[in-house]
Amino acid sequence: MSQLPPVHIIYEDQSVLVIDKPAGVVIHPAYKHPDDTLFDAVVAYLAGQGEMRPCLLHRLDKDTSGVVILAKTLAARRALVRQFERRTVQKRYLALVAGPIPSATEWEINAPLRRLPEDRRRTRVDPLGQTAITRIRVLVSAAGYALLLLTPVTGRTHQLRAHLAYAGYPIVGDPVYGTEVTAGLAPRHMLHAVLLGIQMPGCGDYREFTSPVPDDMIQALWALLPEAVATLPQIMQHIHAAPTERKL
Repeated sequence: MSQLPPVHIIYEDQSVLVIDKPAGVVIHPAYKHPDDTLFDAVVAYLAGQGEMRPCLLHRLDKDTSGVVILAKTLAARRALVRQFERRTVQKRYLALVAGPIPSATEWEINAPLRRLPEDRRRTRVDPLGQTAITRIRVLVSAAGYALLLLTPVTGRTHQLRAHLAYAGYPIVGDPVYGTEVTAGLAPRHMLHAVLLGIQMPGCGDYREFTSPVPDDMIQALWALLPEAVATLPQIMQHIHAAPTERKL
């Protein structure tokens, strides 16, 4: 018997719907998962209110949690697609990684990514690939683990997971891009879309939406990087985009 996942609403108005996606939920119908997706649940929710089918503007992997935005009108869709194309949408992710972290607290990975010909579900760094840029800030590090704040400048498939693995810092719990050891440290990859900032369709005001760190990620931090847990409230206060980054 089919069962739709719950829809956790962060914000809703006449133009957009912002939701908090839990880990383990497929966001959009695909060949191996044609129904019972988060998008199906959102469509059912809006239909119950007499509203039209929304437009999903971006996606998160099944085991990535966090903020997702959908457009409820054609005008909102056009406005937000334009922002995604111009790369003015502000996105922030938290990642728990393993590996020796460099002394620099901030750096950038600029390495092109290309889908593997033998497995189109995976990507790797390849000089023939598409431009891919990830900005990284170390929030807390100790004993071979670190909590990172990631800003994807581009939005390639599996960009954050592939970039971090390439740099030697696989995300804890990632069975695809991590090692056998790091993959077994958590039940899913510890990657959370913590913030999304957009220019609101219609009024044009800049606004940010955040998702709290999920329980399973906090449990992984307690186990591997307990120093980070006490700092989470302060981290959530300092994840916002700087005014100079809000080029809308």
